[in-house]
Amino acid sequence: MANREQVRRAVIRVVTSLLNLIIGPAGAWMALGINGIAVYIAIHTMTRWVVAEALSSDESASRRGYRLSPLLLFIAGIIPLAYDEWVSFVVAVPFLLGSFEGAYWSAFHGFRKSGNTDGERISVKRFQRYEVASTVIAALLVIWLKNQDMVNYGGVIASTFALVAYLIPMEEMLGQKSIAISTLQTWSENAIRGRIVTGSLGTISYLSVWSMRIVSLETGGIALLGGMVAASKLIGYIISEINDSRRTPGDADLANWRIGNYLALFGIISMAVTLSLSLEVEFLFAYLFCTCGTSGILHPLEVRFAGEFLAGEGGSIGLRERIKFRTQAKVLLSYSLLLTPAIIYFERIPNTSVLLLPVLTLAGVCCILNLHPRTIHVMRFRQFA
Repeated sequence: MANREQVRRAVIRVVTSLLNLIIGPAGAWMALGINGIAVYIAIHTMTRWVVAEALSSDESASRRGYRLSPLLLFIAGIIPLAYDEWVSFVVAVPFLLGSFEGAYWSAFHGFRKSGNTDGERISVKRFQRYEVASTVIAALLVIWLKNQDMVNYGGVIASTFALVAYLIPMEEMLGQKSIAISTLQTWSENAIRGRIVTGSLGTISYLSVWSMRIVSLETGGIALLGGMVAASKLIGYIISEINDSRRTPGDADLANWRIGNYLALFGIISMAVTLSLSLEVEFLFAYLFCTCGTSGILHPLEVRFAGEFLAGEGGSIGLRERIKFRTQAKVLLSYSLLLTPAIIYFERIPNTSVLLLPVLTLAGVCCILNLHPRTIHVMRFRQFA
């Protein structure tokens, strides 16, 4: 990818981390507790999916959405200052963040690939390095703001960085290349494999992250939340780098796939056990293993593997991201339908253990299926860039 776009991505990663750690779920929690988080999740998840689908139907619309998306982050950072009511934290912020993610991610990897001259493996490794570094920077910034009792300035800082990201000019060469790089044959054998990879890992990440956020907000607040995310992602990145340096590319991919899923499975099982025993702090340490496997190891593999399976010149836009967002929306809708009778009967959302144990079980099943011999067979014999 062109250097300017990678720098823009690093700045945006800091912005989204600040907003998610200070204003996003934390603000919804402070406003309405678990009810606020439930509404936040629903608005964020559905908006992200709808926006991604809408903008991906036309390449010019997708390009404009990508280019203007940092302005949504700018507004999300300042709107609670202008209107400090629950509706800002529970409705407006998740709508803006979901709209940003739908607009940005449906086009980002198209731009990354169109500007890539070093090969997909190198390009994704560079992308992951920037992701890890910017996540650590954002976590340290949040911890510093917390210690200095300056958390209220987090939104202003995030908005400032978002404006900087918007003002970074795009490389002219990217305007001349198509970002419609996904296949139109969405039910071909390879496309189905791509759907399985991105849908499975998207489900694991989605369910484990929101489980961690809910428990973390109950237990330790934003500083602990940010530190856990950054540390676990860094550890996973180090593990994947060690494997890459000691093995051939194909063997390293297979080893990282197995290690990442085993770490995620171990973390999810430990999260379920500690949650059942009401060991909230231990639950968060268990999440360290899970996100080490997902964000640190499996995410870059998913970008390459699913991207390869779903590739197709002159095809659709952002197919991998749209499949992931659609799968997460389906999971949310399905679980909401299953949970509705209990909410109606008890006249409230169930306690944390009852709420999260089913979703952790589903995430664990996805990990087990990713480790199935047939899945490993596909990963072993498929050659990737």
